[in-house]
Amino acid sequence: MACWGGTFLAAQQWALIDSIQLDPNDLITDFDSDDFNNLYYVRNYSELVKIDADHQKRTQFSNRNLLEQLNVQNILQITLRSGLFNLLILDNHLNLIQDAIRFPIEGNFSPTLTALVDNNFLWGFDPVLQKLVLWNYQEQHITRQSTLLSGKTQHGHFSHLFYQNNQIYLVSADSILQFDEYAVLEKIYPIPKFDQITLKNHIFYYSAADKLFQFALADQSTTALNLDRSLDFFSINLPYLFGSKAGVIYIYKILKSE
Repeated sequence: MACWGGTFLAAQQWALIDSIQLDPNDLITDFDSDDFNNLYYVRNYSELVKIDADHQKRTQFSNRNLLEQLNVQNILQITLRSGLFNLLILDNHLNLIQDAIRFPIEGNFSPTLTALVDNNFLWGFDPVLQKLVLWNYQEQHITRQSTLLSGKTQHGHFSHLFYQNNQIYLVSADSILQFDEYAVLEKIYPIPKFDQITLKNHIFYYSAADKLFQFALADQSTTALNLDRSLDFFSINLPYLFGSKAGVIYIYKILKSE
């Protein structure tokens, strides 16, 4: 497994502490967790399910449209893409906070990737404009844009957009582009081929070849996560790791580095 340009550290040991059995007919098509250990997953591309951490009570949401790009920023802000470009924002009870945000909007802005900032703004990447755009979704106008991003990576297609602590991260098949809060490109990190990727506390976690790894931005070190099975989907909520496999959700807790 190739390192990300920094040091490759020893595997971290994780212990399985619990599991949750799902309906065997469920097909999980997206997966996430929040800071309070609640679990969320999209079932059969059409229904969002929340599993409460304390009592495992299950709550559902559906608008009879395709649901994808689940993103749980915190316990009060959950976003989903519905249909082609419509963005849904839900609270922690899976109630819509407002009407769906419908794209395209001003200047034919039609982002395929979005990351919520707060109750007023979101960052979006538009593959036609080839720009990051800060959009005020309450007042419905563009407030900030990046320069053109075409040619910044070998693979021009971007697949993920993350926002954390005034930093924006745009991920392609071979690179992570890091921007400041004004959408100025600060750094480009090379990355290996991955299946899934997520960001938590300035650390990227990714899956590749049925294994999980973490990449710390601070020192560019890569660490393997030592689990007892491969996972179809995973989510990190330190010190816990949640993952699904064949109709079961597994819950791990970090023990130590080997």
